[in-house]
Amino acid sequence: MSSIIVAVLVFGLIVLIHELGHFLFAKLNGISVVEFSIGMGPRLFHVKKGETTYSLKLLPIGGSCMMLGEDEENPAEGAFQNASIPGRMAVIAAGPVFNFILAFFLALILVGMGGYNVTQIKEVTEGSPAYEAGLKPGDVITGVNEEKMTVYGDYILYRMLKPDEKMSRVSY
Repeated sequence: MSSIIVAVLVFGLIVLIHELGHFLFAKLNGISVVEFSIGMGPRLFHVKKGETTYSLKLLPIGGSCMMLGEDEENPAEGAFQNASIPGRMAVIAAGPVFNFILAFFLALILVGMGGYNVTQIKEVTEGSPAYEAGLKPGDVITGVNEEKMTVYGDYILYRMLKPDEKMSRVSY
């Protein structure tokens, strides 16, 4: 049940950002926004501020940014049809562009939260060269033969490129 709620909230965020792109660029181009809504169907909540009604609707399956003159010819000032062609193109493209920007920032957050894997010793066999050198479980290898090792991938790459090289100097 909680995963459904999280999915609805995430989808709502995506819709909000998308519609916000249309809304902001409509305002920047002097286009009147009649209604800005998240969701479809009957209104659960709405507030009118200036010329725009902000609504939250029952079904969390989309949203809308209804602009004056969007669907029909309207000679009124602030109508979508009366905006410049580049202005209208910007309004139309802004929703998807804002979604790409959201995806980029979410990817940055996810990558930043992931951390990295260090080359940590899991076990040391008694009598082995590692044991004799003083390595113990939990030690982190920071270098091999004067080559710096920051993440586990560095160690794997080193072993792939130099499979026959003896590991004579291990820093930990």
